[in-house]
Amino acid sequence: MKTRISNIFILLAIVLLSACQSNDYDRSNMIVSAPDASSITGQLQHDDYVWQWNALPDGESMQIATYRDGTLTSTEVASGNTYVQKNVPTNVKFEYVFKVTDGTNISSGVVKEYTREGATSITNLSMKQVDVSDGYNAEITWSKATDATSLLLTATNGIRNISETLDAGATSYTINNVSDGDTWNVTIVAVNDKGTALATSSSLRIGKTTIGFLSTYATADELTQNGDDDEASAWLWLHSQYASAKFVSFKDIHSTADLAQFRVLFWIRDIETGNEADVWNIPSNVLAATPAIRQWYKDGGNLLLWGHSTVYIGTLGRIPTDMLQNNDKNIGCAAGGYNGDVWKMAVQLNPGGKFSIDMSSHPIYNGIDVEQTDRTKLIAVKGPGWTEDHNCLFFNIPAVLTGQGNQEMACYSILTDTYGIYPLATWDSQIDWVSQLNIWEARQGNTDFKGTVLCIGNGGCEFSMKNDNGTPNISAYPKNNVYQDNVLKLAKNSLEYLKTR
Repeated sequence: MKTRISNIFILLAIVLLSACQSNDYDRSNMIVSAPDASSITGQLQHDDYVWQWNALPDGESMQIATYRDGTLTSTEVASGNTYVQKNVPTNVKFEYVFKVTDGTNISSGVVKEYTREGATSITNLSMKQVDVSDGYNAEITWSKATDATSLLLTATNGIRNISETLDAGATSYTINNVSDGDTWNVTIVAVNDKGTALATSSSLRIGKTTIGFLSTYATADELTQNGDDDEASAWLWLHSQYASAKFVSFKDIHSTADLAQFRVLFWIRDIETGNEADVWNIPSNVLAATPAIRQWYKDGGNLLLWGHSTVYIGTLGRIPTDMLQNNDKNIGCAAGGYNGDVWKMAVQLNPGGKFSIDMSSHPIYNGIDVEQTDRTKLIAVKGPGWTEDHNCLFFNIPAVLTGQGNQEMACYSILTDTYGIYPLATWDSQIDWVSQLNIWEARQGNTDFKGTVLCIGNGGCEFSMKNDNGTPNISAYPKNNVYQDNVLKLAKNSLEYLKTR
């Protein structure tokens, strides 16, 4: 009996000793020591917030996770002993978690916070050229400031410089006597007693403003009599809005001289019969005109591509056609049918809840009603009626170009900063990714194309919704779609925006 009791005590001692050893192991120092919180300091430098800390031992680096209003937006490993967050907006709470890493192990974290105080940034800044008796003026407009006490406006064409302090309630400013060939860059900063807002900027190139309407038909009459209802209605609408707009048949384009008068070219293509292969099959008269159009585009000409014509951006060489064809896409053809749903497109991204990109402030949406939900902003484009559903959308191009995940801030940043491509709208079900090129803009970016292209590939953006029995309704202002005004405002804003580029 004594032997059994002794054995029990021995087993208990072993268990206790093991527990103590395990506990001692848990309490041992981490392989990488946490950073010294007091050594991590930050300060605002212009619009950037700069963090710095004491130099770390060889082989160690600082990892910084940034949270915006509690949502993780990025995780980066700094080189050296500084980290710069660029273009910090006012009145947004940022949290930063600093951890030391040796490439394998990571220390515990130190949390820092920063909120830039000051006025809220100006929104809806836009510019347009105004013809006057002795030349041109540049008209600047914006939405009224919400909490500013004054506005600082600067403008330059590289030679002439303007600096003005405006009343907080101002919503417009005119630069008189601008010259053909000028490019004016304008910045407005809202100010109050707490600080200055993140600057808002815009630019305007002064010069010709004529719009050319591209068509595979020889004449406007041939288009309206024999062409697709959306293509014909787009021409009738354009001609009603811009008396100076010209009908341009592809067959009449032989050199850049044939395009010299145009600031913007507008091509809408809508294929009702056939299949996706017909969308990629560019007509021969278009291909014959493409070398001249490509050079005009490289020299600074701007294009609005609508519907199935958005694939033409590949033919022009701005994005490889193979890349557009060989990644996920949604391209619809056929006659369509009656659909009783309301279609809305999202104009605010929220990729994986990590960060938010508000695209609703882009000039192409000026004056269009925007619906705010708990996660995004929506614009209605199609009501109940005959629906062709001719989407021409591309997925995954941002990730392919940047090498970043479709829910990463780096994907959006590199896409826009380096490649000059800006997503401007997605399906309302696709806000959790950067990937969908639905309505999108291609600026010059890292290419030799000085012009800008706007692509409207959303299948709900029809220029003319057919009658309920499927017959065409060719008109400058069709009435079958209760949201037709939004589509036409989008078209007008897009053309006006391209006239500034």
